[in-house]
Amino acid sequence: MAPIGNKPTHKGKAVLAGGLSGAFEICCTFPTEYVKTTQQLSPRPVSVKQVISETMAERGFFGFYRGLSSMLYFAAPKAAIRFSSFEFFSGLLTDANGGDKYGLGQAKGFLAGLGAGTMEAIFVTTPQETIKIKLIHDQFRGTNKYQGFFHGVRTIVAEEKLSGVYRGLLPTILKVSTAQATRFGIFSVIKDYVKLDTPIKSAAAGATAGGISVLAFQGIDVVKSRMQGLEAAKYKSTWDCVGQILKNEGVAGFYKGVGPRLTRVCLEVGITMSMYGEIVKLLDAVWDTNPPKVPMAQ
Repeated sequence: MAPIGNKPTHKGKAVLAGGLSGAFEICCTFPTEYVKTTQQLSPRPVSVKQVISETMAERGFFGFYRGLSSMLYFAAPKAAIRFSSFEFFSGLLTDANGGDKYGLGQAKGFLAGLGAGTMEAIFVTTPQETIKIKLIHDQFRGTNKYQGFFHGVRTIVAEEKLSGVYRGLLPTILKVSTAQATRFGIFSVIKDYVKLDTPIKSAAAGATAGGISVLAFQGIDVVKSRMQGLEAAKYKSTWDCVGQILKNEGVAGFYKGVGPRLTRVCLEVGITMSMYGEIVKLLDAVWDTNPPKVPMAQ
């Protein structure tokens, strides 16, 4: 899905455009992701100011980038699966003439996004998020168990086998599928009413879609983080995690880290949606993937 109408016909361009826009976005916004995750994992209420001051005092500026490597290494495959899956599911809902096959109307974008988010969660996001959260939790607790991304992966797999990087699969699928359904769906609705002919308009539409998805499904993200942290063993299941949060922290527990996450997601979707189309334009200018024209027979 090319948000500004620049849909690449070459899959390599889609992967590269998605990977570059995703990598740029996460480098800009990761400190907010770090703050959000730290708030969600903390057994005590901590403010954004406390997380920032404690991290600066103990780890310095680069402490806010703990776990970034997990996001960067998965940026290209994540983008590839997200956008290609969206196109695949959109194709299933489109007839041979490009029309609405089942008469779904604006719900078509939501359903295609739901499918794309599910594929993304299964193949990329769950291991990515598990590794990222364990690295952040390790630093927050000061255990220094993991010495970096690759050492962390080796340690997790050695101790918990491959299933160790698939902790919290159910809440991750719920989180990513509902988020992508909301984001792609609302973005598609906005495009029906507003001509997104500039990167700024596209970024604003993406930020709006991202913000709505955060406010609607923040609780799922909190549960996912708890299920993937270093204390995940104390939860018997996803529903047990939900019950413990509700019992011990009340409804407010499901909104831990909502401020930083709202900031990060609005920026994430805005940057990605706007940059994707612009990078496709640039690639089209420097990378000719059109098949050579065959001269007509005289």
